[in-house]
Amino acid sequence: MILRFKFLLFICALCLTNITYAQLETHLISGEGWAKGDYVEIGINAKGVYGASTYNKPASFHDNRESDINNLFGFIANPLADGWVDYDGDFFTPGDPEEGFCVSINGINYNNNNNSSLFQIPGEVKGVNVISSDCFDDTAQIFWEGNVDGLNIKRYYSVTKDGLFIQMSTTIKNISNVVKPSVFFMHNVDPDNNVTLSGEHSTDIEIVSQASSAVDNISLVTASQAPLLIPEDMDGSNVSFFCKDELARVSFGGFNNRSATEIWNGMTFSSAEGDLTLDEDVAISIAFNLGDIAPNEAKKFTYYYILKEIEESFIPLIVNIFKENPSICDGTDGKIIFSGLTAGESYVISYKDDGVLIPSQTFIADTLGDIEISNLDSGIYSDVTINFAGCDTNINTLFELSDPVPPNFNLTHVDLSNCASFDAQINIQNLTPYTNYLVSYTLDNTTLYGPEEYTANFNGEINLLNLDRGIYSDFILEQYGCYTASNQIVEVLGPAIPTAYSIPPQFYCDQDYDYVTSIDLSSNNAFILGPDNPLDYQITYHLTEQDAINGVNLNTTAYTTSGLNSFTLYAKKTDLSHFCYSYIPFTVTINLPPTFSVNDAIICVNIDDTVNTDYSPAVLSTNLSSANYTFEWYFEGNLMPGESGSYLIANNYGLYTVTATSLATQCAYTNQANVFPSGPPKTLEVEIISEPFSENHTIEIITTGHGDYVYNIDNQTNQSSPIFTDISAGHHSFTITDFNGCGQVTIDKTLIDYMHFFTPNNDGHNDNWQIIGVEKLIQPKIYIFNRHGKFLTKVNPKGLGWDGKYNGTLLPASDYWFKVEFLDQDNIEREFKSHFALRR
Repeated sequence: MILRFKFLLFICALCLTNITYAQLETHLISGEGWAKGDYVEIGINAKGVYGASTYNKPASFHDNRESDINNLFGFIANPLADGWVDYDGDFFTPGDPEEGFCVSINGINYNNNNNSSLFQIPGEVKGVNVISSDCFDDTAQIFWEGNVDGLNIKRYYSVTKDGLFIQMSTTIKNISNVVKPSVFFMHNVDPDNNVTLSGEHSTDIEIVSQASSAVDNISLVTASQAPLLIPEDMDGSNVSFFCKDELARVSFGGFNNRSATEIWNGMTFSSAEGDLTLDEDVAISIAFNLGDIAPNEAKKFTYYYILKEIEESFIPLIVNIFKENPSICDGTDGKIIFSGLTAGESYVISYKDDGVLIPSQTFIADTLGDIEISNLDSGIYSDVTINFAGCDTNINTLFELSDPVPPNFNLTHVDLSNCASFDAQINIQNLTPYTNYLVSYTLDNTTLYGPEEYTANFNGEINLLNLDRGIYSDFILEQYGCYTASNQIVEVLGPAIPTAYSIPPQFYCDQDYDYVTSIDLSSNNAFILGPDNPLDYQITYHLTEQDAINGVNLNTTAYTTSGLNSFTLYAKKTDLSHFCYSYIPFTVTINLPPTFSVNDAIICVNIDDTVNTDYSPAVLSTNLSSANYTFEWYFEGNLMPGESGSYLIANNYGLYTVTATSLATQCAYTNQANVFPSGPPKTLEVEIISEPFSENHTIEIITTGHGDYVYNIDNQTNQSSPIFTDISAGHHSFTITDFNGCGQVTIDKTLIDYMHFFTPNNDGHNDNWQIIGVEKLIQPKIYIFNRHGKFLTKVNPKGLGWDGKYNGTLLPASDYWFKVEFLDQDNIEREFKSHFALRR
C-alpha cells in the first residue's frame, strides 16, 4: 500500500501540468484531454468522445473554424503541412454534432455521444501522456476509462508527431462475475469536414474495403469533400475509418446511429465493398463483434481516423505503449503493452520497477505486433529501454500502474414517508457507475447486513431501498479486493411511532374445562389506546411477535384459545394516517370455574301438600366453601334475596338454580336441582280384580299422590307393582310405603271364597263350614245340600256357619253342595254353587 501512494504528489503535479516533448503536447484541463502533433490536434471530453469545450482549448492549439453555437473542439488536421494555412476541420457542424461510440450487450445499447442526453457509459479522462523515443515516432496519448453493466472500457486516443491519423485503441474487460453475451462496439461520426468553409454538409463516401471480404482483414470507409480552391482549402478534405481486424465492419448511412449490432450487421446501412454515395449528408461508422466476454476476460482492438486521402494498402505507423492496472488491490496482474511493433521481431527490454532495475529480457512481438510485460503490481515503471535490429532507445515516460482505487463514498438518506411501505432509503454516492460493490452495514448496532453485491447506477449511486427507521452504521464497501470503511452514522427517521400503552394480565373463564374457549379481545382496546382517539388507530391482536410485524391477525371478537392455561398474545396499535405501529405483549390466563353439583332433593308432604315436619328438610348443597366462593340462589328463575350460602334449605318444591363464583378467578358456574314433593297417597283404593269365589284372587292398589310407592301384603316383601295375584281368600293387610321415606299407609281387604273342606271334630280348627268373607256379601243366602241334592239346612251369614249336623244328627263324611245367593255391587242378583268335603 505504501508503494501505491509514494509517487502520488509527483503524479498529481504531472496531471495538472502541460506535457510537451518536441512538437508533441498533451493537456488535462477541467476533466478534458488535449493532444497535439505536428499535423493533428484532438480534444476528448469527459464522455470519451471527440468534442472538448473550446473554453478549455490550450493557447497553442489552432482555431477549429467551428462556430460559437456548440463550442466543441473535435479534431483538425493539416495534410498539406503548410504551417496550418490550409487545414481541415473541425469535423463537426454547428448545433448537435454527431460523434460518439456505443457498446451493445445482449442487444442493449449504451451510447456516449456529443448529443447532450447521451452519456450512458459513465467515465472520465484518466490522464494524458507523451511517449518519446529515438527509434519510433513520438506519441501524444489521452487515456479515458468508463464502466457500464459490468464492463470496464479503456480507450487510448493517440497522435504521432508526424502522422495524419488518430489511433484509437480500446480494451473492454468483463469485471463482473457473469458472462456478458453478444458484446458489440461501434464508433459513429457525421463527416461534415469543411462545412465551416463551404457551408456544405454533404460528403462523398465509399467503402473501399471490408474485413469480411479482404484477404488482409482491412476495413476502410472514406468520406471526402472536393477542394474549394481557396487558400484555406486547396486540397479538399478527407476522413476515414481504418482497421485491420477480422472482427471489424465499416458502413455508411443514417445519422443518429445508436445500435452497434445493426451497424456491424449492415442493417439498413451500406456495408458492401464498393458501395458509395455522392454528395450526401450521412454518417460513417465502424463496428466490432466481440462475442461473449467471460468474467475477467478482456477484448482489445485498434482502429484509426485517417485524415488524408489513402488506399487500403495504407498502414499507419505508430508504436504505442498502454498500461493495464492490476484488477484487484495488491494484485499482480498488471501489464505494460507495447503495440505497433514488427510481428515476429525480437526486442530486448529493460525497465525500473519503483526505481529497481529489472534486467533485460527478450520478447517477441506477436502477430498483432504487440508485446506484453505482465504479472506487474502497482507502482512506477520508468527508464524503459528497447533494443532491436540495431536500434537502441530510451523511453523516459513514467508509467504508473495503480491498484483499483478503494471506494470513496459518502452517504445520504431519505426518511420514511409512512411506515406501511418502508420507503426509506440510504444512498451510497460517488461510486463508479455500472460497477459492482460488496456492501455491508449494521442496523441499530445489533443486526449485520451483507456483504451483499450491488451495482452502482448511471449516477454512481447504490440505493439501499425499502428500509425501516433505525440507526445505520459501520458501512463497508469492497470493490476489486479494496475495502473502505466509513464512520458515518445515518439515522433514518419517519412519522411518529404511536405509544402502545400496557395491557394488564387478562383472565378469561372456560365453562367446559378444556382451556379451549372463545374470547373477545376487543375489551383490551381501551388499555392499549390510553388517552388517544380510537378513530385515529387500528387495534389488532396477534399470536406471535412476528405475526404482529407481518400483519397476521387474530379474530378480535371471537379468538379460540389453543388449550393452554396461560399464554402471551401481542396487541398492535397502528396509526391510520401513516401506518406506523407499535405492539406490546400481554398475558392471557384461562381459568376454570368451580366444579360442583347440586343433587335433586325431596320434601316430605302431608296428603294436604303441607310440609311434614316429622321428616328431615330438603337441603341443596354445593359442597363448596363460602370462604372461596360467592353464591346466588334462584327459585323458578327468581333471585332469592338473602340466600348467599353454600347450601339452601328448600321449603318449596320446584326448580332451584345456584351460581357459584370463585373469589380468586371470578369464574362462575351455574348448576340446577329439582326439589320434588313426596309423601303417602292422597287417595287409596284396593280393587279386587278377580270375581268372588275365584280360584286365583287378584287385586290392584290404586293410589294418587306425590310419592313413588312400594307395596306389600301382610308385611311380606315390598314390590314395586301395585298388583297382587294368587291371593288366598279372607282378610289381608296391604301396606303402601313412600319410596323416598315420607310415610306409609296400611289398608285391609277381605277376599270372598268358600271353605273346600271342614272337620267338625271340636278341635278348634275348621269345626264349622262358612263362606269366607261372607260379611262382604250383600244380602247373602246360603243353602246346604247333600250330594243327592237334598236340602239340609240354611246357614246364617252372621253366624259361625254349618256344624255338619242335620236335625242335630252328625252327618257322615262326604261331599256336600251349597248355593249362595247375593247382590253384586250393581244390586244385580247373583248365584254361586259348588261343593265341599266334610271329613271325620
